Amino acid sequence: MKIFQFALVLIVIAAAVFAGTRILRDETPAGNDPHGHSRETKAEETARGPHGGRLFGDRDFQCEVTIYEPEGITPEFRVYFYRNGEPIDPAPVKLTIILERINRTETIDFKKQEDYLIGDKDVVEPHSFHATVRAENGGRYEWRFDSIEGRTQLPPETVAKARIELLRAGPATVRETVTLRGLVRLNAERTAHFTPRFPGIVRKVVKNLGDTVKKGDVLATIESNESLQTYEMKAEIDGTIIEKDATLGEAVDSQQSLFTIADLSTVWVDFTVHRNDFSSLKTGQTVKIEDGDGEAPIEARLNYLSPLGAEASQTMLARSVVPNPDGLLRPGVFVQGIVTTKSAEVPVAVKASALQTFRDWDVVFLRVGNTFEAAPIEIGRRDDEWVEVTDGLSADSEYAADNSFIIKADVMKAGATHDH
Repeated sequence: MKIFQFALVLIVIAAAVFAGTRILRDETPAGNDPHGHSRETKAEETARGPHGGRLFGDRDFQCEVTIYEPEGITPEFRVYFYRNGEPIDPAPVKLTIILERINRTETIDFKKQEDYLIGDKDVVEPHSFHATVRAENGGRYEWRFDSIEGRTQLPPETVAKARIELLRAGPATVRETVTLRGLVRLNAERTAHFTPRFPGIVRKVVKNLGDTVKKGDVLATIESNESLQTYEMKAEIDGTIIEKDATLGEAVDSQQSLFTIADLSTVWVDFTVHRNDFSSLKTGQTVKIEDGDGEAPIEARLNYLSPLGAEASQTMLARSVVPNPDGLLRPGVFVQGIVTTKSAEVPVAVKASALQTFRDWDVVFLRVGNTFEAAPIEIGRRDDEWVEVTDGLSADSEYAADNSFIIKADVMKAGATHDH
C-alpha cells in the first residue's frame, strides 16, 4: 500500500511539472513551395479566431494572432487570448513574437491595450517572414507560422542565363535634367561666302561641291572684263565646299557668291527652350547631345542663352558650339539635348532598371542566397540612371538591376498572396 501511495505522489508531481512547462507546437511545421509562397498546415488554414486571426493552442489556453491594418494605419500585431472559448484578460500573459525576415530578425514585445496585447513595433511591409510566437501564462507555449509574399527562389545558373544583373545599393550621383529639342546648324562664324573681286568670265573651275579645301587653295580662275587679265579666287578658310555656283565660261559679277565654304569641325546646335525651363538653364551647363542614331552622346556646354523670347511660341534660344571632328553632327538634322541643371550625392541609390511595382508599392527585388523578395522602398531624387532610396533599403544590400522584371514575372506566376 505504501509503494502504491508513493507511486501516486510521483505521478502527481510529474503532472504538475509538465503543466508548468508545457510547450505547444504545430504538429506539422509550415513549409514553403519552390517559389517561397505561404503553405501553412491544414490545421492553421482552418483555425481562425473571432477576429479573423490565426488561432493556436487548445481549449485550456488559446492565442489568436492578428495583424491590424486598416487603411491609413501602419500595421500592428494585436493578440487575443481565450480559455474554453471565452476571452480572458491578457494582462498576465507575457508575449514575444520573433520575425525572421529575408535579411534580418525582428523581436516584438507586447503590452496590454483594451482586451488584447499590442506589439511595440510596427509590422512593416511586406508581411513576409517566418514567425515564432512565445507566450507565458502559468506555462510556456510556443507556436510557429509562415507568412510569405513577393518571394521566389532562383539558383545562380538561372540568374546567369536570364542575364539578371546583381548590384549592391550604395552612393551615387543623381542629376536633375532638362530635355531639349535641338537643330544642328552651320557655325556661322566659320562659314564664308566667296565672290569675284572684279566682274568677268569664269575661265577655270578648280574645286567642286563637297571638296575639302585649305586656306589658300585656288577655287577658280576668272578673266577680268576691264583688264582682260586673269586672277585666282582663293579659299580664305579651311573647310568643305557646301555651295558652288561657278560654271566654266559663265559671266559673273562682284556681287555673286560662287563658293560657300564651311568649317564643319565645329557646328552650332540651337535648342528650343520652353518657358517653364528658362530659369533652370545657365551658360556653362553641361549638355549631352544624342543624335538618335545609336551613337554615344556628345558632351558639350551651353555657350549662349538668348535674352529675347519668341512671342508666338513663348520659347527662347539656347546654343552650344560643339566640336565635330568626325562629322557625326550634320547641319539640318534634329537632335536631343539633355542639360544637367543640378546634381546631388546620395548615400543609398539603386539602378533605375531595378525599380518594379508590386501591389501598390515601388520595390526592388532583394537577394539573399538564392532567394529574391520584393522590398518596398521610398523614392527620393532620380534620373535616367539612378534612383535615390530614402527608406526601405540599407547600403550594401544586394538587389536585382537589369532584367529584374523576370523575377517579378516569376513571383506573379506563382501567385503573390497577402493573407494574415
